[in-house]
Amino acid sequence: MRKWLLTLIYVSGIITAFIYRYELLDWIRQDHSLFLSMGTATLLALLPVVPYKAVISLFGYAYGSLAGAAICWAATTLAAAMMYGGVKYLFQGKARAYLATVPALDKFTEAVDRRPFVSVILARLAPFIPQAAVNAYAGAAGLPFWSFLAATGIGKIPGIALFAFLGGNIFQHPKSAAAAIFIYVVILAAAGMSMRPQKRG
Repeated sequence: MRKWLLTLIYVSGIITAFIYRYELLDWIRQDHSLFLSMGTATLLALLPVVPYKAVISLFGYAYGSLAGAAICWAATTLAAAMMYGGVKYLFQGKARAYLATVPALDKFTEAVDRRPFVSVILARLAPFIPQAAVNAYAGAAGLPFWSFLAATGIGKIPGIALFAFLGGNIFQHPKSAAAAIFIYVVILAAAGMSMRPQKRG
């Protein structure tokens, strides 16, 4: 009963946040206390109704690149820990059964088995992988919590730094923004190359 209630509350939260998503984005643009800003950033990370890259950019615009990045990094790391715990301790069995039916996860599962810490970092770096899926997968697979959290914190830094920087500087310093994007692409390419299977001689 408790699990169904929590699921209902979570789904209701997503629906409510989706309905008022534009109001939330407008609210972010205003000046608020650190506590409220952190809470809002965490809520939007838990309830993925708005692309979080847009949220990071708005925080970068509203608070400056450094402060905006710090708030979003702390918020997304906290949200990842909360979702990991919820899946692991409340829905691990069902989550594992579902993951077993997704063939696309086979290669990622193999990579996690070989190098779990690095795999989580790379999953955080990849812009096309839903971050909520990474949290759920880690909880369902029972990855060590502190290892997961450390890899999450490290892997989130480049992307959050980039979008917070773009939010605060893309119009004022377009050349610097282009350079930041180039550096981010290089980091992604290097990370991808590092995971390629090495040929045995």
